[in-house]
Amino acid sequence: MVQAFLSGVTTGNVKVQWNVCHALGNLFLNKSLKVKDMDWTSSVFSILLLLLRDSSNFKIRIQAAAALAAPETINEYGKSYYDVDKSAWSMLLRTLNQDQIAEPSNFKYRIALEKQLTSTMLHLLDLASKCDQRAIQDLLVKKASFLEVWIEDLYSSVGDTSNSLDEAKHVSVDQKRDVIFRTIQSLIKVYESSNHHLIAQRFEKIGI
Repeated sequence: MVQAFLSGVTTGNVKVQWNVCHALGNLFLNKSLKVKDMDWTSSVFSILLLLLRDSSNFKIRIQAAAALAAPETINEYGKSYYDVDKSAWSMLLRTLNQDQIAEPSNFKYRIALEKQLTSTMLHLLDLASKCDQRAIQDLLVKKASFLEVWIEDLYSSVGDTSNSLDEAKHVSVDQKRDVIFRTIQSLIKVYESSNHHLIAQRFEKIGI
């Protein structure tokens, strides 16, 4: 079944690719499967990252980003966590800095992609403190200054209906702040465990 999904990504049209992303996201939510133990897991993440990075269709990229946030625990990402984290972060930066849209028909989906990437990135960062990979620590230290500004902006914009966390209008302000708070606490743990206490102290001041 999974091989059929992967084949559909490379040979199918836009609708097929979107459906594959949606199906793969649901696959991660299936608790009867031990996804991290499957030999196809890394291939699934690679395909989703490929679509997120290279697809010219914003709707496919949005669905790929959503699927990448479907695993609920660090273990479900297996060895792919670092690649997913790094690539999602790279795509978020690219989207935030993107002034020109290659396809005018995709313009209205740019904001939706930014929202989904923001949600996906917060989810990944929330799990970061449970990852013992040195590469993750190094990446987060390298990106600390930008992360600090980005999270401060997110926190201060909660309640603004135009902000990147307003993906679902039924989500309360408190719930949004809780997501950001968990992310901050996770990052603080990462920085403290890697002996970057000054960076950790800066993140402790966010929202005060």
